[in-house]
Amino acid sequence: MKRTLPALIFVLHACAMLLAQTPMQEPAALTTTRAAFMRQVMADSQLLSQQYERALAKVETEVATTGDYEEARAIRMRREQLQALYAGTVSSLATPLPLTQARMMGSAQASGETLGGWRSNGSGAEWLNFRLTPGSYHLEFEANMSDAPVAGSIYASSKFQPQQTALFGFDEVTLLGIAAENHRTFEIARSTDETTFTTVRVGPLTFSRNPVTLRFTTADGYPANIIRIRNLRLVPITDAADTSAPTLPQTGSTAAMQLASTTLKEAIGTARIAAAAKYLDDLNDLAATKPALKGQIDAEIRRMKRLEDQKAGRTGINAITTTGGGFSGFENISDARLADEEPISGERFKVVYEGRTLMVRLLWVDCAPVEENDEPGVKRFAKHFNIEAEDVPAVGRAAREFTASYLRDKPLRLLIRPDRDKDGTMAALLFLPNVGLYQNVLVNHGLAAVIAPAREKQHNAMERAFLSTLSALENAARKRRPAPGAWALSTDTHGGNPP
Repeated sequence: MKRTLPALIFVLHACAMLLAQTPMQEPAALTTTRAAFMRQVMADSQLLSQQYERALAKVETEVATTGDYEEARAIRMRREQLQALYAGTVSSLATPLPLTQARMMGSAQASGETLGGWRSNGSGAEWLNFRLTPGSYHLEFEANMSDAPVAGSIYASSKFQPQQTALFGFDEVTLLGIAAENHRTFEIARSTDETTFTTVRVGPLTFSRNPVTLRFTTADGYPANIIRIRNLRLVPITDAADTSAPTLPQTGSTAAMQLASTTLKEAIGTARIAAAAKYLDDLNDLAATKPALKGQIDAEIRRMKRLEDQKAGRTGINAITTTGGGFSGFENISDARLADEEPISGERFKVVYEGRTLMVRLLWVDCAPVEENDEPGVKRFAKHFNIEAEDVPAVGRAAREFTASYLRDKPLRLLIRPDRDKDGTMAALLFLPNVGLYQNVLVNHGLAAVIAPAREKQHNAMERAFLSTLSALENAARKRRPAPGAWALSTDTHGGNPP
């Protein structure tokens, strides 16, 4: 246990050390990439620390019951240390929506850090091409709504009566208009006085694109009210996973503590390696698009290596950078393109690389077949999602069309396993700039089933980390309302218990 808490502290202190070692002046692109990495690490480690703190609380009670008050006191001190680590860090997890970067619409006006002037419907603020790490968020802000100091004659029309609530909307805007999955409407209630601001939370919102265009607008005009909005921010959702304390054995505090320590150590190691791998991928993408920053990006990678060496010698981050993301033996292909012909299915298609055409199969996921005569595939997919067999081909065609449109004309990076299928197909992990692993996208949209190999066939911690993320995304998609993709057809989604 004494070695476990420093493992958690390392995750948090690494962020602080990265910031402390950062030169006073550096390119904005590198600063943005580092900030996104730190927000991801903070969000991931916060959930783990909360779970561990609750496990410690349970063990503390057990130890105190046996009369070992000194050990209980030591556990209490460790709990307090965990809680202190996150004191004041909530703001570091959020991505602010600065009014200085917003375009005002209608009668809306920005005064310092406050947004107001809601006299006409459609008024609001819009953030064009706003850079945001893909993921799930809540919109949070502080609001105050009071009556405008107007003369009595203005109340002749009910339109100019002060309202008790105001209706607003928040949207992701695309070339096709409003993204339906990220359209949210909500009310702001009248405040008790002119100085009290209430925190409003809206969501969840899931963004798969980067950059995005965001719009905050009023659905009606409120000329007889003064409505002030401030501190607009997008806060990553960290409570999607099961946050209940692990069930600990009652046979003894030592065994319980050992179980809690081992569980947390594994989870922290997985989260740390996955976060570091994603950060290094972002740095490599940045180096490819901005060659002028190569020297500074190389220095940042070396800094990451030094931080990891403090934790685990030369086996963690070094393995990630020297073996293509921690996957020893994989062939690393960059800047491939989806072939012009239609994909065979959502997870099986051809790519073009250096004049060669390669058949690729996505590792660890299975999309529905597009033809009814593929009986084994239809049965397998129908069983996984608990849907009718006759619905499977339609889901398969939707997945195929999704892959064709999502991957078209994008640079693709593939990590290909050295062994080929019997027909020559290559099993691969597929990454996209600013998105990450494409398998995650398919699973998140309910268009693919996660097919994880047996644990003994998972070659290293990096594979386990990616598989853990895929499983978590699948569980979240299954529980989401409205359900995405095949989960919308599942009998489990409509009243049954999740499998």
